[in-house]
Amino acid sequence: MKKGIILLPLLLLPFLGMAQNLKNMELDNLKGDTFVLKDHLNADATIVSFWATWCLPCQKEHPALQQVKDFFKDKGKNVQIIAISTDSPRSLAKVKKYVRSHRKYHFTFLLDPDREFSQQVLVTEIPHTFVLDKNGKTIYTHTGYRKGDEQELIKVLQDYFGKQK
Repeated sequence: MKKGIILLPLLLLPFLGMAQNLKNMELDNLKGDTFVLKDHLNADATIVSFWATWCLPCQKEHPALQQVKDFFKDKGKNVQIIAISTDSPRSLAKVKKYVRSHRKYHFTFLLDPDREFSQQVLVTEIPHTFVLDKNGKTIYTHTGYRKGDEQELIKVLQDYFGKQK
């Protein structure tokens, strides 16, 4: 029994590190400027989504994420969305074209072309979505996308905002 008590905290260590890594994220945007997440935690909550241009579920998730953002904007909450492309350096032109053709998405688009950052935060499949509180702490994580998953995001954020009162 004591072994189980000792092992549980050890199993949680990677996830504690992951939360810290997200807050300290430094990635380039499409213009080549460095974006440091801890300098941009001025929203009520942040959704971080790892995606790629070749990933159809990722492309389907983007309008749903925008709907979540709009839903909370109408309720006076600022939810920022950071979309991190895991496309290879050779696909940068495709990423830029995708972003230009989807200007309706009010996201901060960042690049992780060598997937170094996604590996640090244990992202092995995309889309992979994190919800961070206003301090950068991970409060929810989800892999994949199916129509309706945005309702779970809304519920998670409503619960979080309800606890802030």
